[in-house]
Amino acid sequence: MCGRYSLTNRRREALNRKFGVPPGPTTPRYNCAPGQIHEVVSQEGGETVWTRMQWGNQISSSSRADFLPINARSETVASKPTFCDSFREKRCLIPADGWFEWQLIETQRYPHFVRRKDHSTFAFAGTWKELPPESLHRKAFTIITRSAPPNLMHLHHRAPAIIPESDWEKWLAGKSGEEELIEMMSCDQPELEAIQVSSKVNSTRNDGPELLEPESGKQSLLF
Repeated sequence: MCGRYSLTNRRREALNRKFGVPPGPTTPRYNCAPGQIHEVVSQEGGETVWTRMQWGNQISSSSRADFLPINARSETVASKPTFCDSFREKRCLIPADGWFEWQLIETQRYPHFVRRKDHSTFAFAGTWKELPPESLHRKAFTIITRSAPPNLMHLHHRAPAIIPESDWEKWLAGKSGEEELIEMMSCDQPELEAIQVSSKVNSTRNDGPELLEPESGKQSLLF
C-alpha cells in the first residue's frame, strides 16, 4: 500500500529534463497525503503536461461516479470497473523521492521512509479520472501498487509500482498495449533503503524536512 509519500524537489533533474519545469511554485512536500492536491505528469491532447490533481476521492455521490480509491492493484487495474477505462486512456506518473510505511511490532506502529539508495527522484505508476462538475476538484489520481519485494514484506506486503525512467513516455502514451503496460509495472525495482523516522509523520499537519531524518541509532535496511 502507499498512503503517504514525499516530493522535496531534491535531484529532480530527470523529471525536469523529460517533462520541463512544472508551472507555478513547486513547494517541497515531505508528507503528501490522500485528499490533498499534488503534482502529477499526464498526457492530454497528445501533450505531456504537469497537472495538479487530488489524490483519491473518498467522498462520493450516490452514483459513486466521483469515488476513487487512493490505490489500485497492478494485478486487477486493467479489469476492475473502477479503474479499467482510466488504465486504458488516462495513465499518469506521480513523481516522488520516497514513501512511508508503518511497521507493526506488537501493538505499536513505527514509521519508515523508503527511498532510492542514491536518494534520486522516481515516478509511481498511476491512473487519473475527471470528476463530475459538482466535485470540489476537477481531477483525481490513484497510485498503482504491486507485490512488495521480499525484504520489504516486514513493512507491508504491497509497494508502489515504480516505472523505470526509460519507460516514462511509453507509460503515458495512449498507444501502449495492456501486456506492455503490465510488464512496465512488473519490472525490477531500483535499489531501495528503508529508514525508521519520527512518528511526527503520523499527523498530516506536519510537513517539514525533519520527517525524513533517521531516528537516532536506527539502521537503514537495503533491499
